[in-house]
Amino acid sequence: MKKVTKLISLILAITLCVCACIIPASAESNTERVIDKNKFETDYPYIFVHGMGGWSPSNEFYSMSPYWGGGLWLSDTDLIKMLNEQGIEAYAPAVGPLSSAWDRACELYAQLTGTTVDYGEAHSKAHGHDRFGFTYEPVMGEAWNLEDKINLVGHSFGGATVRLFTSLLAFGCEEEIAATGDDTSELFKGGHESVHSCITLSAPHNGTQVSNMLYDLTGPYYVIVMLYNLIGATLGNDFLVFSLQMGHFGLTPKQDEKRAKFSFDNIWNYYQSGDNCYYDMTLRGAAELNETIKLCDSTYYYSYTTAATRTDCTGKQLIYPSVTPIFYISSGMLRLSEGKTYDGVTIEGDWAVNDGIVPLISARYPLCDEATALSYEESIAEGKDIESGRWYYMNTLVGTDHFDFCGTKDYPTSFEDFYYTMIETANSR
Repeated sequence: MKKVTKLISLILAITLCVCACIIPASAESNTERVIDKNKFETDYPYIFVHGMGGWSPSNEFYSMSPYWGGGLWLSDTDLIKMLNEQGIEAYAPAVGPLSSAWDRACELYAQLTGTTVDYGEAHSKAHGHDRFGFTYEPVMGEAWNLEDKINLVGHSFGGATVRLFTSLLAFGCEEEIAATGDDTSELFKGGHESVHSCITLSAPHNGTQVSNMLYDLTGPYYVIVMLYNLIGATLGNDFLVFSLQMGHFGLTPKQDEKRAKFSFDNIWNYYQSGDNCYYDMTLRGAAELNETIKLCDSTYYYSYTTAATRTDCTGKQLIYPSVTPIFYISSGMLRLSEGKTYDGVTIEGDWAVNDGIVPLISARYPLCDEATALSYEESIAEGKDIESGRWYYMNTLVGTDHFDFCGTKDYPTSFEDFYYTMIETANSR
């Protein structure tokens, strides 16, 4: 069984990171509905942050298959374009598809402000990589001043990215300030409560046991990291639909390089550093990350969840056959995990129900914030005010999988209708 699990883990990792672009999507464009701005109390820009293995308009493939709208195959359904056409400012930066939540938050900051990525002196030393990364033009056209309000939307691991980014802006990081003093990036200084809403879509707030099953298998994981460096040494930065953006670890080229050097030292350093999305999405990695993230009192937090499984005659979760095929493998791994214990958590109940890769209990809200989290629909039905500084989770979209937020399904109404409703919700306060 262990050999089978190792083989499945290796196949899953390669499939998620290399072959996601070959699965067809089924969403059809439906632009008849117009966003009703009469419902708005606020109208701030929306920053959409992709998940693990994602891509953005800066990647050539996006024009043929937008991550936000196209899903996983050729499509002309581009959510960012549609929102802009309706007068809603929307942008989609490209953060490291396989990087840690911390590194991705730093890259997001640099793209919003049009600066050089500063990963922080303390963080970089702790994880053995360069402090500085690529230099970017501001993704919104003009450099963000850190005071004008924005809305953040994170799909999958993009959820951890926007949560950490919001927390760093508001509260800063004492370790980075102590390490560099006046030379500290504004991201780490705190005092900027400029995120109006932080919205997550199928985000692994508390991790997923799929990451445990992959990360804890040292042999296959080391081979995967070696593959990243091999790609950077032979193909450069652009690989299929996205850039791996691992130059600060020396695995892919830096901004002024065409090719990286193949280095077992760099491979080993990345492998054991824990500074990557794989570790952050383990149950223990997510718990550690949650300890560093604080809720900002002035930010509205909303989570949207999906469930693509049902209980079969054996009492275990069975994936719906209509889901995106890529999740047949990961859902099988989640099924194997039921009844077992990972990082002190026994997989049962809502830890077993999943969207193909993320457990339902993980996608609702960080468990460290459970005491204040509320159902959005129940709060509205009871006439309660929606408050900032706490999580509101929406009713779960049953029969919908992890990738459907990217455009692989039309939901109960349409793909566009879901996002238009989400924006009306966020802008109504």
